[in-house]
Amino acid sequence: MSIKLTVPRKNLVAATAVSALLAALACITTASAQSQNGSLGQPTQSTTTAKGDMARCQQLFSQRSHYHANGSEPTSQDVAAEMALKDCRAGRTEAGIAALEGMLRSKGIPVPQPEAAQSR
Repeated sequence: MSIKLTVPRKNLVAATAVSALLAALACITTASAQSQNGSLGQPTQSTTTAKGDMARCQQLFSQRSHYHANGSEPTSQDVAAEMALKDCRAGRTEAGIAALEGMLRSKGIPVPQPEAAQSR
């Protein structure tokens, strides 16, 4: 049984390489986040800020997904958006928010106000 490829083989190789890289990065990110979470579980100002920042990341990611949900194959910018959200989840919210806002602006998608994310 043979499978007829509808995309060039080099695209499949590139996609496989990107997937492997993302999997490795996810493992590293998870290990890094676990080693940094050694607090006593008491909410602090930074915990409250982190929750607000994470809400902002999710808001921006959802905004991008809303405008980009066309059922097409994932693109490199989809991977970049996922990586930005992963940055936010790993505590690097400043970098994640900046990346997501940049993606929205580059595509002409309206960037929602930050206050709206914290009121949810």
